[in-house]
Amino acid sequence: MPTINVVGAGFSGLSTAYFLTKRKFKVRVFEKTERAGGLIKTIRTEHGLVETAANGLLSSGRVEGMCADIGVPLLMTKREGRKRFIYRGKPRQLPLNIFETLKTGAHLVAHATNLKPVSCESIAEWGRRVGGSAATDYLLIPALGGIYAGDPERLSASLIFGKANLPDHLGTNRPTKGKLHGTVAPPNGMQQLINGLHDYLDHAGVEFVFDHQDRADVNQPTIVCFSGRGASEYLADVAPELSAALRNIEMLSLATATCFYASDAAKLNGFGCLFPRDQGFRARGVLFNDSIFEGRGPAHAETWIYGGALDPDVVDLSDDQFVQLIGAERERFYGFRDEPLAVHVTRWPNALPHYSIELEKILTALPPPPPNVSLVGNYLGRIGLAKILERAAFVADGMIGARRGSTG
Repeated sequence: MPTINVVGAGFSGLSTAYFLTKRKFKVRVFEKTERAGGLIKTIRTEHGLVETAANGLLSSGRVEGMCADIGVPLLMTKREGRKRFIYRGKPRQLPLNIFETLKTGAHLVAHATNLKPVSCESIAEWGRRVGGSAATDYLLIPALGGIYAGDPERLSASLIFGKANLPDHLGTNRPTKGKLHGTVAPPNGMQQLINGLHDYLDHAGVEFVFDHQDRADVNQPTIVCFSGRGASEYLADVAPELSAALRNIEMLSLATATCFYASDAAKLNGFGCLFPRDQGFRARGVLFNDSIFEGRGPAHAETWIYGGALDPDVVDLSDDQFVQLIGAERERFYGFRDEPLAVHVTRWPNALPHYSIELEKILTALPPPPPNVSLVGNYLGRIGLAKILERAAFVADGMIGARRGSTG
């Protein structure tokens, strides 16, 4: 049986290697850096945990099964962390007044038979068509902006709601239902999940090659677990048409700042708060870390999120500029200023695919990869770690089919 090359040891690569290993394949993982995990990393400080990327992942049957198998426990969101806020003059769980709520309901009833987005319809267009302007501006756009960080006038409604007419080779990324609910995370942060996957794979005989700068042999079965642009560069010689399509995927830059405070006097119990663009905040949102999962302190911790399609230059701010910016926005949010014990800034240039109408067009016409090559990544039609896990399982199952076909 040939060894399957997995290129990239981020979450996509590790989860792909996991499913290949469970299906009895021999696997070799190539990574250009010196560590596994990609964007995901947990930093333990004297004040609490800092997550450089995702603070958790949506639970699913696949997530729960894999974590149980590799020996990584999962925490559910605390009861107080189940509340979500949207800022409209102040943090509100429902940012619409009674008249806007009634108008939204009437709008939905009137369009009940025509809720499905049409091809190349933006989120803003779809929302105003089926729900009206208030629900779109103060519910839909902030909620999706917190996930996709995109321009609502360009975000693809068909892609986001899973209704785009994508080619069969992209498969399905729909998570299976699990027993847990909502967002989950390991007790010691997301690095615990990365470490658990790496250790499991290492003990299962997977070969890891770190600091690898050369291209793996694509004459062997190879699964490329990079971003769209990274995959484009990797496939330029062997799949020029596919490479050219992937090269056109727009990537968004993000910055997060995890801030620790001695006092929780300003604490708002909940998962976090999102900021509609007309409310005057530069931040896209803020997470209330110690309200979400146990063990994130001892200090009160918040993560402020910036960037995306409408603010690409924010990653150029210095740490001191972030401290000043957050101080001003936090004072407006809570009504008083509280000096932080520490601020940890993480910048990710070109980190997230823009789930735009342009991406919908690219994916709808995406050429299949060469026979020996498969793709796994968050640019292939569904975003989020749980959905990447589904894609990884789909590709691993495809390798079984290919093996059976080659033997007869």
